[in-house]
Amino acid sequence: MLSNRSTKIVSATVDYGFYGRKYGKSVGLYASLNCSMFVGDDYASVSKNLDIVKNEFQCRKLVTLQQVHGNLCIRADLQTSSMIEADALVTAESSVAIGILTADCAPILFMDRKNPIIGAAHAGWRGAVAGIIEATVEKMTKLGSRASDTIAVIGPCIQRNSYEIDDDFRQNFNDEDDCFFSIDHKIHFDLPRYCYRRLIKAGLNAGNIDVIATDTYADPENYFSYRFAIKNTGGICGRNISVICLMAEHGNNSY
Repeated sequence: MLSNRSTKIVSATVDYGFYGRKYGKSVGLYASLNCSMFVGDDYASVSKNLDIVKNEFQCRKLVTLQQVHGNLCIRADLQTSSMIEADALVTAESSVAIGILTADCAPILFMDRKNPIIGAAHAGWRGAVAGIIEATVEKMTKLGSRASDTIAVIGPCIQRNSYEIDDDFRQNFNDEDDCFFSIDHKIHFDLPRYCYRRLIKAGLNAGNIDVIATDTYADPENYFSYRFAIKNTGGICGRNISVICLMAEHGNNSY
């Protein structure tokens, strides 16, 4: 299965992966590993795709969300429903995989280096501006984590060369001028850089942040991209899944 790995998360206690669109059961514009129930794909096909990922992690449960580009982060356990409207998950329970769905937005996976606590956040520009990254770090802290001990990896998402924006878009930001670039006399936004800056503001050390520089828009064969779909398929496309899980022998199961 196509899955990116980061050099920052190297742990015997955690399994994780940033998955692309291949090796699933969906067909047509959703082919093939679409893991979202909310984009018009066949429910049975999506269920099979989620089972593929769940079985790969050999976990008791895979929790995803109905994402709304907000700043709500919830704590996941065996009872958590994947129908909840939120944009980030944290857990300290072993064998409960938490997954984020994206198609150009940035998936961010978190791991505490000293405690069995993990997180996953869906960070499009709206959610990042609203504070979803800080909310995830704060929720992990409430479970006993420390920002200075936390590793974060920004997974495959749209990169600045593909992210052309207009002047109105810039009005949503304050002093993040170094996240905007002129390319061929057009303004572009660097989403991974912006997420990196928000991680630093949330208290993470720069040396604990990694970025997988894979451009989802520029690689539609291997990744779902909403921007690519807008230009080519009327906006119809699936969602890539990014997952992190505490291994079965680790974590806190006292719920």
